[in-house]
Amino acid sequence: MRNHADAEPFFITEEVEATMLAAGYVFEPPKHVSTLRLSDVLASRSDTDLALWPSKLVDQEYARRKTIRHKL
Repeated sequence: MRNHADAEPFFITEEVEATMLAAGYVFEPPKHVSTLRLSDVLASRSDTDLALWPSKLVDQEYARRKTIRHKL
């Protein structure tokens, strides 16, 4: 097994991309890409689950929920 810790990052420049496309490489988005907005993800979480998230994100979501509750 190869250790990639010492490997330098590989950036695909326009020139590299053109070479890869000419060779038949097809670029596909990674499978882990999310199509949801973070606010939608946070809104779908329970209060208990949110407690495990970073506080800055959680504080904003709690403030949004508090505003919604006061409107009801």
